[in-house]
Amino acid sequence: AATMADEIDDPGVDFHGGMGDDPDQLDGEEVMEDDPEVKEIMGDEVDDAADEQRTNIRGSVPKSSGSDQEEAIVQCDTSAGPITMHFYRSWSPHGYDRATTLFEKGYFDHSHFFRVVEHFLVQFGIGYTTDKELKAFSQSTIPDDPKRPELLPFKEGMMSFAGSGPNSRSSQMFIAYDGAGGLGQSPWETPFGKVTSGLENVKNFYKGYGDMPPWGKGPQQGPIHNRGASYIESDFPLLDKFETCSVQRMIRSGTGVIKDVNMIKQSDTEVIKDANVVKNVAAEIKKANVVNKAETKEEVPSFPFTTLLILSSIVLSVLLALGYMRNKKKKKYNKTT
Repeated sequence: AATMADEIDDPGVDFHGGMGDDPDQLDGEEVMEDDPEVKEIMGDEVDDAADEQRTNIRGSVPKSSGSDQEEAIVQCDTSAGPITMHFYRSWSPHGYDRATTLFEKGYFDHSHFFRVVEHFLVQFGIGYTTDKELKAFSQSTIPDDPKRPELLPFKEGMMSFAGSGPNSRSSQMFIAYDGAGGLGQSPWETPFGKVTSGLENVKNFYKGYGDMPPWGKGPQQGPIHNRGASYIESDFPLLDKFETCSVQRMIRSGTGVIKDVNMIKQSDTEVIKDANVVKNVAAEIKKANVVNKAETKEEVPSFPFTTLLILSSIVLSVLLALGYMRNKKKKKYNKTT
């Protein structure tokens, strides 16, 4: 039987960083990049898709602030119980943006942890989405991030992408177990986060099938890509899976205060809305003033007679008022005498 050391030497397996979508690993199965539907969507721009990784593909999803101080809390229900993950953009900007967006899009919902190797890692990331654009996005690759030697060696619960070579990260990721200290040496293995709650549930994921052949009896990636969940559920029914996940983005300030990115963006939007209301009201007032001036010019004749008439009316009113006051005073005097 092949040993784990044999697996490290196998050219089709990147055991230092999990296993990505290397076509040689898929046992001759058609991979997603060769899917006509994906090619129809991506055209000749597959390599450029990484530059569009923050584009909202489906629904309204908060975009990254672009700040290295941004973090994300990802809470997921799984068949083994809830887990909470904490992602840090400062660790791996490209990796953080891709991982956070995929979770926000629901790409991992109901997908399986298809590779569970005791004391080594848990691998996931082949989603079952039927959304063509999301599927294409998940298969596009992102650039590597700089290595982070200060985060090494990998500790249990740390998370990284399962790449297969330089700039190969797409959607597959892994969670390290206690014996994964050798991970993180390659640039495509830069960690982007860690499990902060529910690690016991991660450690309880079903491991009975072991690794993929020939090192174990677990599922192969090719059939997962082509047959989806039905392959896992019929041939490997005991494997655990995600249910659904939620994501909260945050900004950590210099004082350590964490602010919700969504609330910040909402506040900015409200300020803009208020400014627009004021601007619109001012425009309406200005417009009304212009109209009133125009109407006044049209209604008021421009010859002296009108002015004379107005002045005469005023003088007459004053004289009448004076006469009334004089008569009233005279009556009061006569009454007293």
